[in-house]
Amino acid sequence: MADAGRRGLVGNTGAAGGQSGPDPELGLTSPYAALPAPSWKGRALGGLFFLGALACVCFSVYSAAYASGLAGRHGTITAQTCWVEQGSRNSSDTTVCSGTFRPEDGSRPVRDAEVTRKVARGETIEVQQSGHGFVPVGFREIWRWNVLFFLGWIVAALGVPFAATGILPGTGQAFAVGTRIRGTRAAAVMKYLFIGGGGGVALCLYMMWVL
Repeated sequence: MADAGRRGLVGNTGAAGGQSGPDPELGLTSPYAALPAPSWKGRALGGLFFLGALACVCFSVYSAAYASGLAGRHGTITAQTCWVEQGSRNSSDTTVCSGTFRPEDGSRPVRDAEVTRKVARGETIEVQQSGHGFVPVGFREIWRWNVLFFLGWIVAALGVPFAATGILPGTGQAFAVGTRIRGTRAAAVMKYLFIGGGGGVALCLYMMWVL
């Protein structure tokens, strides 16, 4: 009886009396299903991740240059009105304040200048004028943009398995593609990108907390 119970837990008994092993259910969405053959579509998917990572890095460096005062026109905005813009399902609400931008060089002020920052009415904010608006300056802002820089590393790491194997996985098979590169140089690159990106994000969040 004990043997029969064990057989019932492990597998089914075939028609010939032989005991079969534990067979996972193979389906279109199972990670155990056969992976598609390598193709340009898989490498294109990896390339999309790399492009996304490049966009994160470039935008973070661009914004950090303004937040540090290395680019743009320096000045101040005194908040006159503030409101909350509702975020989407994947983003939080943001507070936007509006006021008159007064450049440090004494040039003509800019009315109704908007800056994303939660401040009290009448508070003055140091900003840099960029080609797309106004960016708050300060060390905390620099670290905030550095978070996006290291997130780019993580995005790049997600694209390594697809670029290395050329496999465009089906639903639920992305992890199985990652196991294909185990022990290879691509796996080491992905590992260091994840460690570097995760560690960088943690450091930036800590610096934002203490500043």
